[in-house]
Amino acid sequence: MNIKHLLLAASTLLQAQTLYAAAAPAPVEANEIAPGLFLVTGGGGANSTLLIGPDGALVVDSKLDPESAQAELAVLDGLYKGPLRYLINTHVHPDHTGGNEAYGQRGAVIIARAETRAILAAGQRGGPPAPAAALPTMTFDSNPLTLYINGETVVIRPLPAAHTTDNNLVQFVNANVLQLGDVFSTSRYPVIAGGTFQGFIDSVDQALALANEQTRFIPGNGNIENIAALRGWRDMLIAVRGSVAALVAKGSSLEEVVAAKPTAAYDASFGSNERLLPALYQELRGAQ
Repeated sequence: MNIKHLLLAASTLLQAQTLYAAAAPAPVEANEIAPGLFLVTGGGGANSTLLIGPDGALVVDSKLDPESAQAELAVLDGLYKGPLRYLINTHVHPDHTGGNEAYGQRGAVIIARAETRAILAAGQRGGPPAPAAALPTMTFDSNPLTLYINGETVVIRPLPAAHTTDNNLVQFVNANVLQLGDVFSTSRYPVIAGGTFQGFIDSVDQALALANEQTRFIPGNGNIENIAALRGWRDMLIAVRGSVAALVAKGSSLEEVVAAKPTAAYDASFGSNERLLPALYQELRGAQ
């Protein structure tokens, strides 16, 4: 990654942190979406999932900070009195890993990509290293990792570099649910913080290959969605890339690309393209 990409990624993360700090989080709520499987929202940070049953509890993503994690653990304790077995991180960003320490202190085995552990151990964004209890103790890289717990098959699948370089999806096979983290959104354009726009398309293609018409998809933030929503996200990605690629092929400058409004058909749904267009422009210029 060159210095321009590093600066863009750092700026993106800082803006995200500022937004989280400015908005009072909604209360933590757990809603059952399949037997023993809950979507956990609110509390600060990204969506989490909770799988409970006779073998223990499994959680995906740990919220933004220790306070958010404790609020989530309080909800868990209200639903379930057994052991906390696993915590899975879909990627390294603080809204997904900021509460790791609270889970580690409760005895959870924290699972993530090897890169996630390395970044946390070194310290994110120039900050201090994460405490030992917050670090993943089971890691994987290029091959999926499968857990069998509570009658469910949970497959953690590495994804191409998209939002970050360490993103993955979590597949609940029997429940037919895929948790996609920040490679899927219904409310904002792709945020490229180390990965690539093409990686978003490739990641969605992997998810669709695992899915059928009944599959449900959990984005990093927002409501659980059906396959039509994920296909619509992919259609947007393909259309925006095509429009920008055509302008790049004509030799347009970034200013000319922005002036051409290549995302106009989607702005009402996905908001500002201010961070997207420079990143996509540079990526497509580099591919020439």
